[in-house]
Amino acid sequence: AFNPKLWPMLARDRYEAVVRRSLLECNRAMRRDDKVDDTLSGTTVISASFHDGRLTIANIGDSRAVLGVNFEKESVLAKASGEEEKEEISENAAAIERERAELVSTIEGLDVEDGKLLALPLSQDQTPYRPDERERVKLCGARVMTVDQIEGLEPIHEDWGMRSGEDIDVLGDPPRIWRQEEDFPGTAFTRSIGDTVAEDLGVTAEPEMVSLDISKNCKMLILASDGVFEFLTNQQVVDICSGCSDPLEACRKVVHQAYKQWLHYEIRTDDITIIVMFLECNIDPEGGEYTSTVDLLSRATKQGQKPMKNKPLNNGEKSAGERSNSMYGKMNADAIAEALSADDAT
Repeated sequence: AFNPKLWPMLARDRYEAVVRRSLLECNRAMRRDDKVDDTLSGTTVISASFHDGRLTIANIGDSRAVLGVNFEKESVLAKASGEEEKEEISENAAAIERERAELVSTIEGLDVEDGKLLALPLSQDQTPYRPDERERVKLCGARVMTVDQIEGLEPIHEDWGMRSGEDIDVLGDPPRIWRQEEDFPGTAFTRSIGDTVAEDLGVTAEPEMVSLDISKNCKMLILASDGVFEFLTNQQVVDICSGCSDPLEACRKVVHQAYKQWLHYEIRTDDITIIVMFLECNIDPEGGEYTSTVDLLSRATKQGQKPMKNKPLNNGEKSAGERSNSMYGKMNADAIAEALSADDAT
């Protein structure tokens, strides 16, 4: 009979290795399937799995995982500012102090009311906005430019005025990945499953993973596509869900608000997909009530991904299409097919 208690419990590293292998094999299986044409199409992945008291997040692309945790600023600040064990090597002690100071500064800047859930990112968008991802694909031969830069409407630069994971892209012309001297594939992400043409340019199915112990401070887990977060911050999504009585109501309200924001800025919408889980756990976090919150904030800060600041929702009446739509209608399908045929011939 089915009995989960008889499952083998894997160590963190082994479990992450299993998740990684499954995602890479999925990508290979899709390539082998003649019924699937992934030449210029693919998908991002955000997955959550629970194993032996841990939550493991795997991320490929720019969908997101966000955790809603208990928050009380003074208590979290006290925990983050606590005395650390002194290091024998002064350089290490100085580095720890710098990290602590940055963490405290991040917490002081949070605009979340006490008693509300704080939105903590468990994934980092893999897009050309990230300097490390941008440099990685450039080393593989990719050009990284916006559509306006490709068309000569804007000078070539890499200062697009947005910090990945912290800001909302209201301009609508993100940096994309292109072949040298060609106007495709034009992906706005640096990792995906599929997208065969982009793979040679560094767009890989290799996931980034985060594992953490679940405690009673963890109240909500949200997995959602980039269409949800295009105009809503992580904190806004958590706030909407916090006011709901069940996950289905939360999903409906977030989708409604995301759709409304899209029509404020655009004449179209992107994919708007969300899963909401309300969490219940009776395990006390090791080291005290807000230890896990501080640990997750510290992890995000070290990655250069601080919790997103809130912004007012646009509820005023405006004509649709406020944001630029220069990307759409620009791709020349015939030119792409011709170039790909030439590659096959060689």
